[in-house]
Amino acid sequence: MRKVVRLSVLGAGTVGGGVLTLLRENADLLEAQTGKRFEVRHVLVRDLSKPRAVAVPPKLLTTNPQTALCDPKVDIVLELMGGLEPARTLIRDALQSGKHVITANKLVMAVSGDELIRVAQRHGVRLLYEASVAGSLPILNALQGSLAGNRINRVVGIVNSTTNFILREMERAVDAGEPAETAYNTALRKAQELGYAEAAPSSDVEGYDAQYKTAILARLAFLQYVPLESVYREGISHLSGRDLLWAKRLNMGLKLLSISERLPDGRLCARVHPTLIPRDCPLYLVRGAFSGVWLQGNGFQEMSLHGFGAGALATASAVVGDLIEVARHPKPLRLEDPSLRPGETAPIESLTMRYFVRLSAPSEDALRALREPLQTLGAEFHPSETLQQGIEQVALTPPLNEGEFQTVMTRLREQENGQVQVIRFL
Repeated sequence: MRKVVRLSVLGAGTVGGGVLTLLRENADLLEAQTGKRFEVRHVLVRDLSKPRAVAVPPKLLTTNPQTALCDPKVDIVLELMGGLEPARTLIRDALQSGKHVITANKLVMAVSGDELIRVAQRHGVRLLYEASVAGSLPILNALQGSLAGNRINRVVGIVNSTTNFILREMERAVDAGEPAETAYNTALRKAQELGYAEAAPSSDVEGYDAQYKTAILARLAFLQYVPLESVYREGISHLSGRDLLWAKRLNMGLKLLSISERLPDGRLCARVHPTLIPRDCPLYLVRGAFSGVWLQGNGFQEMSLHGFGAGALATASAVVGDLIEVARHPKPLRLEDPSLRPGETAPIESLTMRYFVRLSAPSEDALRALREPLQTLGAEFHPSETLQQGIEQVALTPPLNEGEFQTVMTRLREQENGQVQVIRFL
């Protein structure tokens, strides 16, 4: 008789509904892959009467977390609620009760992953979280599995598919003749209509979502604990359609990138910010609501993965992949997790980069005042253009120290007549 693996699912929203769908539609495939049958015993929800996109038998629904966590017949808990609390506490409680946990929660794993991994180790259970980064891409499993024998040098990724979609739609809007000033709002509205962005989209567009994922990704790639606050964050809400237009003129793409790399002095630098990338970069072709990761290592040299990163089934795919892994290998290795080792991180001010600088001013005199400090730094200038709002000019700098450069930019932004937009080059 084939073994039955019993599950408690915490959350029946977008991701939870996607997981329940895959468990139902792919039941025969999962049994063939594991030799085990999966049975959902409890689905934790906040409101029993709320309509759901995926039908759940009423007998499975509960609003009591203890019902889902304390059932001795449950083997694996799937945490698919999102948010920091009560998800973090429920994960901890499940681990302490001797149950394996699979989560898609990037915030919990970025903030408290070190603690929860140690709790799992102490209680001899597994904690898997592939779905917390880059949707359906199996990047975490790859880093811990087939690529584990490589020394990773750099990880560059599009880990937030919503902002990737918005930037692509901004590009389309500008190409279609929409005013540059409204391109961002038009693209954001479309992302919200399609369900890619929330009504309150700050987690995506201000870079928080990508920051959480970068902390997790960098920790596993470089086997070093990465505090969330050490990951530099900058979003896309300040970008204009003019920036997309200039990216096209420069034969480049504009992406919100997650970048983690080991510096020559041994420190690890992790950051999230809009970035201009050349067209021969593997991530240039990652369009729309897709995610992608580009790895560089001393064994495989270079590798890129990309796939659909948004929506219920993309994330559910990663959750179910973790479920198969636990069903096949329920006993964890009795080793200290190497990704929790202490290590020194470097602030972004330590780096040397090239910069795109777009200057806007109401007059030629005001523009000249903005231009002069950049000339001192050795920047090359494109011809100025007269627009409805005033005069614009773009400068491209040579490699400069981030800290010193940003000090100059702060002084420029303090000038009354003019605006300064800065985007880093990869």
